[in-house]
Amino acid sequence: MKLPTSLRLHQQLLLVVSGLLLVAIALLGGYTAWAQHQSARQALQVQAATLARFMALSSSNLILTESLDQVESLALRIVDLPDVMAIRVVDAQGHSLCHVQHAKLGSQQVVFGAPDARLTLPDKPQPLEVFDANHPDQLVAWHPVMAGTLVGWVQVVHSTQALPLIWQRTLRSMAVAAALALSVCGALLALVLRKPMQALASATRFAVNLGQAQGRQMPVPQGPAEVVMLSEALNEASKQLHSQMLDIQAKVDQVHEHEAQLEDQNEQLDAIFTLSPDGLVTFDPQGHVRFANHAFMLLTGLEDTQVLGSTIEELDEALAAQVSDGTPFPGLAASLGEPGSRVNKGVVITVARPQTTVISMVSQRSPTPTVSQVLYAVDVTAQHQLDTVKSGFLSMAAHELRTPMASIYGFTELLIGREMTPEKRKDVLGRIYRQSQQMINILNELLDLARIESRRGQDFSFESLSLQECVSKALADFKVPEGREAPQVAESDEAWQVRVDAGKLQQALGNVLSNAYKYSPQGGPVSIAWASRLVEDPLGEKAPKVIFFGEESDEAPREVGVVITDQGMGLKPDELARMGERFFRADKSGNIPGTGLGVSIVRELMELMGGHFEVQSRYGEGTSVTLWLPLQMAAAQCPA
Repeated sequence: MKLPTSLRLHQQLLLVVSGLLLVAIALLGGYTAWAQHQSARQALQVQAATLARFMALSSSNLILTESLDQVESLALRIVDLPDVMAIRVVDAQGHSLCHVQHAKLGSQQVVFGAPDARLTLPDKPQPLEVFDANHPDQLVAWHPVMAGTLVGWVQVVHSTQALPLIWQRTLRSMAVAAALALSVCGALLALVLRKPMQALASATRFAVNLGQAQGRQMPVPQGPAEVVMLSEALNEASKQLHSQMLDIQAKVDQVHEHEAQLEDQNEQLDAIFTLSPDGLVTFDPQGHVRFANHAFMLLTGLEDTQVLGSTIEELDEALAAQVSDGTPFPGLAASLGEPGSRVNKGVVITVARPQTTVISMVSQRSPTPTVSQVLYAVDVTAQHQLDTVKSGFLSMAAHELRTPMASIYGFTELLIGREMTPEKRKDVLGRIYRQSQQMINILNELLDLARIESRRGQDFSFESLSLQECVSKALADFKVPEGREAPQVAESDEAWQVRVDAGKLQQALGNVLSNAYKYSPQGGPVSIAWASRLVEDPLGEKAPKVIFFGEESDEAPREVGVVITDQGMGLKPDELARMGERFFRADKSGNIPGTGLGVSIVRELMELMGGHFEVQSRYGEGTSVTLWLPLQMAAAQCPA
């Protein structure tokens, strides 16, 4: 189990103090034991030397008188003393005179050596104590026997077995003293450190949980100045940390808010770049493509592998391969303006694959360090076509207006410069009138289309009217071309009610009838029939129920129409697909007058009245135009 830091510190203090105390006691005990051992050893030496000296003094006269029995008796009494192991008296040549030692059972015995045995004597006739290395438990003391001259030596063998016992007793005493000292010091140290350690433990716990303190203050304990200063410092740190954490949290919230905004902006930019019909390509500082959106791939027909990572030169080569034959491609460098210039000329190219598309490319230099250049690609096919159509329309309108104007100018010049008979003059004025009427028709169509686009039906007057009666009124106002028969109208007993502007519907019918006669110059009948179908089938996947000459539908109609059919030129499939486009004319010869706006006006009028028109045609066989309108249930009369 991991102990708290305060207890570990407490233990460390106890261990350090105990270790120092043990070292001190060990040093002191060792020195004391060594001193006592030396004292005991010196005492043994003194005792052995004293016994040897006593024996030498006592036996000097006895040796001279050769009273060896008394010497032996004296030796026996000395050997009886504690720790004396043996006494030997020898003459000056080392021959044994008396040798007494302790027996193994503790009694004394006299040892008789060989007559010719000699001891090795000290070199000088002086007292000498020797510790025998071969017998570490013995101390040998020599003392000369002097009687004017050296007459012999006394050898006392003293036991040293008491020295280890003294050493052991000293160590045991030191161990007991050390244990007592450690116990007392440990208790005193624990008593002295209890309050500081408690205060330190409290400060440690507070410091450990300082991150969750939230500015709280700990009570400053009574204790050492260091602990008080530590507590005050922790309280101040708690205040500052809480303040910093609040600041950090506010900044983190702000960063999260900015990240959310950036993520939202990135999502919006991703959606814009992904869903934008315009192509976008960015280049890194080294001139390689770093990003290209899907629209650029669709516009140019290139693959991701051909664009991403490529250089401007490689992208030029890939685009050049996609450009239509015969179309010049100056390269992307031409789409970038001069350095520091805000005006870029751009490059317009026509791409043949995957389909013919006119693309305008403009490059801009970027001031950012990660993007050096941005390339924008815009599909201007519709604008290009519109410009082409407008140019054609202007040319055609100028041609159409110039023709009557030339006639008016010429006939007016004739009237001014020549004298004419009244009949001739009337004929010329009639020609001027008809040419002026044709110019008015052309201008009226232009004005009608402009008015329809600008007002978007706000000037329409809607009423619930009978479709059949409105068609009859339109036929009554329609002027059939000279030499042509009036339209054949199918009979109908129905009175289909439609909510329309009567005048606008009549205008649409008039335009369709005019085209039916105009585009059947070889003659042939123009017929009007009635049609109905369910609204749930607006695309006409099912064949519409057509009513000819009074035949009624077997289904309840929800959408009704007027079918105008001619037996004229008809339309090719590509011409049929473009019916309703402004300024489009099926006749390219210019023999049939018109501006190409009639069908466009019909489409706009029908859509503004909630309907639509359909065209079916076969080239060289004729055309059928159906004007569809929602069916109304209320009955009303078409105004006269």
